Amino acid sequence: MLDLNNINEHINHNSKFYWPEFKMVAYALYDKEMVYLYNHPKFTNKSTPYYTIPWNNEFNGANTLIMYEDYPTAIVNLDYYQDTERLYAIVLHELFHGLQYLNEEKRFPNEFLAMIYPLSKENVELRSGERKCLYHAVLSPSHTEKTKFLKHFIYSREKRRNYINEFMAYEACIETVEGPAFYIELQAYSHISFHPIDDEIKEYGKDLLNNKESAFNLRRSCYSSGLYICLLLDELYPDWKEGLFNTDKQLYDILKEAVDWEVDDTTTVEISSETNSIIRTIRENKQEVFRQFENKEGYHLLIRGDIICNSFDPMNVVAYEGQLLHKNFLSVLINEKEFYINQPVITHYYENFRSITTLHIVVNEKPVYTNGVVSVKGLGKLKGEYYIDEGLHHVII
Repeated sequence: MLDLNNINEHINHNSKFYWPEFKMVAYALYDKEMVYLYNHPKFTNKSTPYYTIPWNNEFNGANTLIMYEDYPTAIVNLDYYQDTERLYAIVLHELFHGLQYLNEEKRFPNEFLAMIYPLSKENVELRSGERKCLYHAVLSPSHTEKTKFLKHFIYSREKRRNYINEFMAYEACIETVEGPAFYIELQAYSHISFHPIDDEIKEYGKDLLNNKESAFNLRRSCYSSGLYICLLLDELYPDWKEGLFNTDKQLYDILKEAVDWEVDDTTTVEISSETNSIIRTIRENKQEVFRQFENKEGYHLLIRGDIICNSFDPMNVVAYEGQLLHKNFLSVLINEKEFYINQPVITHYYENFRSITTLHIVVNEKPVYTNGVVSVKGLGKLKGEYYIDEGLHHVII
């Protein structure tokens, strides 16, 4: 049975079966109190395979890759997982992002494109059909059916370029960066849990069939499509993994080159009632999320000035009318000092989402202003002008 003492041994032994020449970075398992650090060159412990340190703000609640003590470190939140088999698979997922770092992966998306991604009826309609074709291209037992669905997948995606153009690059980048990580996760979970891999493939593919969810959570929806493109490449181009870090092509482009396809631009896109309903619901949901925040009990604090977005969780950001609601956390630089905001926060930005003009947070205790310094519990001290206007607390930095 997997535990904190033997998980590292299993990962070291098995990782080469999931990906050729899998090189490991450091990784950390953490909860709200402790951090269990593995494979870090600056931290060793002779009695256990991990080194323990008290929790700190660098372990921000997410599963991600960070630079901890100047070394790439995959971090996984223990509070998210009840079974060790799933934890094992997620660790390998994040370690793959470490492998990308070691291989100087540069095909990362421009996250700002996701925040201003257009709600086009034609795009939603085509994308819904495209994702179903991708699902069936992987799971159809017949070679003829596979080929038909695969060609239609590419045809639909290429037709979408007429409606969203540059935003296609965002989807392709997410698929390229995250698809192989989910591919590793799938292989690892099936292996360690002894679950049939075909069952797991179907389970991971359910997102491809959920039209509403894929339209509402663009970034997350690209995970399943990226994974399924990896599975198709296993069939069409078995050596794709060996060359992935030696090309600047996206996964989708590699797949497209392996398929004989053509686009028919003469067909029109008929908008279904489901698509109209999805777009209406997305708009209403975004409005409601911001309305709930603005009506939240507590002291509403607006911090204005030159603020730089340092890091955030792109999986949990809602964009609406020039505002971004970060649901989980946000790290910002104010006067070159870093502040961690481990709670929902709205940002207003100028031109680029990293150039923040206003932070809007809700705190439980009234800010305290003394000699030009505003003390905010849970955030810290800010130098600036402070005043209250119509129930809102303002800090001008």
